[in-house]
Amino acid sequence: MTKKENSMKTRKESMIPRRLYVLFGLVIFLFSVLIARLAYMQIVNQKFYSDKLTTASQKTITSSSVRGQIYDAKGITLVDNQVEQVAAFTRSNTMTAQQIKQTAQELIQFVTVNDVSVSERDKADYYLADSQTYRDVVAKLPKDKHFDADGNFLPEATIYANAVASLTPEQITFSADEEKIVELFTQMNAAGYFETVHLVTQPLTAEQIAKIAADEKNLPGVSTTANWNRVVLPTSLASVIGTVTTEQAGLPQEDAKEYLEKGYALNDRVGTAYLEKQYEDVLQGRHEKKEIVLDRNGQVEKIETVQEGQKGDNIKLTIDLQFQDGVNNILKRHFDSELATGSARYSAGVYAVVLKPKTGDVLAMAGYKHDVEINQVKENALGTVTDTFVPGSIVKAATITSGWENGVISGNQVLTDQPIQFAGGAPINSWFTAYGNQDITAVQALQYSSNTYMVQIALKMMGQPYSYGMYLSENEQVNTAMEELRKSFGEYGLGSSTGIDLPLESTGYLPSEYAISNFITNAFGQFDNYTPMQMAQYAATVANGGKRVSPHLVQGIYSNKEDGSLGDLIEVVSGKELNQVAISDQDMDLLQEGFYQVVNGTSGFTTGRAISYGASVPISAKTGTAETFVTTATGQVLNAVNTNIVAYAPSQNPQIAVAVVLPDLTDLNSSTSKAITTEIINLYDSLYPMN
Repeated sequence: MTKKENSMKTRKESMIPRRLYVLFGLVIFLFSVLIARLAYMQIVNQKFYSDKLTTASQKTITSSSVRGQIYDAKGITLVDNQVEQVAAFTRSNTMTAQQIKQTAQELIQFVTVNDVSVSERDKADYYLADSQTYRDVVAKLPKDKHFDADGNFLPEATIYANAVASLTPEQITFSADEEKIVELFTQMNAAGYFETVHLVTQPLTAEQIAKIAADEKNLPGVSTTANWNRVVLPTSLASVIGTVTTEQAGLPQEDAKEYLEKGYALNDRVGTAYLEKQYEDVLQGRHEKKEIVLDRNGQVEKIETVQEGQKGDNIKLTIDLQFQDGVNNILKRHFDSELATGSARYSAGVYAVVLKPKTGDVLAMAGYKHDVEINQVKENALGTVTDTFVPGSIVKAATITSGWENGVISGNQVLTDQPIQFAGGAPINSWFTAYGNQDITAVQALQYSSNTYMVQIALKMMGQPYSYGMYLSENEQVNTAMEELRKSFGEYGLGSSTGIDLPLESTGYLPSEYAISNFITNAFGQFDNYTPMQMAQYAATVANGGKRVSPHLVQGIYSNKEDGSLGDLIEVVSGKELNQVAISDQDMDLLQEGFYQVVNGTSGFTTGRAISYGASVPISAKTGTAETFVTTATGQVLNAVNTNIVAYAPSQNPQIAVAVVLPDLTDLNSSTSKAITTEIINLYDSLYPMN
């Protein structure tokens, strides 16, 4: 070997130990980092990781309690809980889908399943629950359905989805009896670890309960328990109660996040509409909470109840069902009479709301909806807050208010009731204009129901005072005037939220697009639409001297007695003062005087005199007749009227406010709404004397 070769060999041999030294140094460094990290975890941050380990070995399970009930003002049950014995299933953390399938196959012998609504996916899950079947299906999948491009297994969820997609209709076709097992399996398999679900079957008999208990070894996780179903009793208030989800439906998707943050479970039953939703926090009750501690092997070590469950509190309504039913009977009797004459053949129905002006208590919200197509009438109390109608002349006190607030009239100002003639258009008249021009006050404008008094206020608000044959100018002032008019109406609740304790209340129909003619007719109630509840709040606000109070259906929240029935009062629910109409006491006195004269005035032009006939107490009111049109089945267009009334009684010490809405009558001279108003007030006075 040459000297050069020996030198190269020596250099190579010297490089090997050097590389080993680097490698050893790197290993020592990594071990040092690891030891330092372990020291940090075990010494410096021991509590954090100990807590994390403890949390990982614990699971908190919540269970809902029986829901609170709903009663009328006298304690009559409106919503009850029907308790029945059912099969329940609690899933352990070690239970497989195959074991659940076997349990469902065993359980079907002891329960009765009538309602089956399984999907294709439910059937596929049931079919694949058998582990050997699943392995066989996966084995037949194309390579790209369980391996990625690098030959690695796809995520298990992806492989399972591919397995489901590969099944043929023949593989997941089951008999009717087998589908009942699939139904049970689906309900049981939906439960999370340690969660208990109530199985939807027919209520268990004593014999079925005994058989399930006897077969306990073959039914892991299955027990029998009491469950409740929400039952809305068939009263005239049923439509305002609302609904509650089933345990299978659980939390509504749109509200799930909010409920989960409050500590609800996904399968909790919650209110989805109206009173059930509005008072969900009260009715739901306190959840039972159990803490499950697992050992290192994932086995249950102990179960502790950390919070006892408690039945939800109850709510009592402001409505006495006896009065509510009486109002319903009055409405139905009169509407049937109008149907018999043919006048109501194309009417949308009839509605009435009764409030306590000072407190906002809803005393009655009654209604009937008329299906014109099939000429069928159904109860529809909910329509008092959801359906809207053209109000007619009842709004005129609000129009006069707007005139005062905008400085275009003052006090009991006199204007001339006369034909309002615009250039190129038909004249606008009051019903009594044919008797000649008359100088009338604001009070008389209400008493006689003058359209032209209101039109002149509207024109002044636009900066275009009336003159015979004038041209109307479409300008920005029209929009400003409409905004001001609607603002004044809103102070009485017309076109604004009444604040009632019901979700999804309509705030009326106020078109955003309109012409100058619409603004003018709106001044006497012939454009915007309002609900009966809004009209009743308007009457109550006048009765209150301008104080607008929110109506409310619930008068109090109550506890439970030991037997679960209505207990003691916990909290009083009352209406809130929303605003004060921005006019002087003297001007409000004029409006109240106008309402009084509508019913009690001696002039031949008094519009509501019929309301006083047979009245047991003095009544103040404003009548409203809105011109409408209806189309018959043959396409014929007929003139019709909405005949509405807002009233309060007694006139000097108002204790109730009433709104009656009877739309689209073809008898243009009908006085039915006036008779309805008087009868409702007399009925209340007979049950709760007002003198």
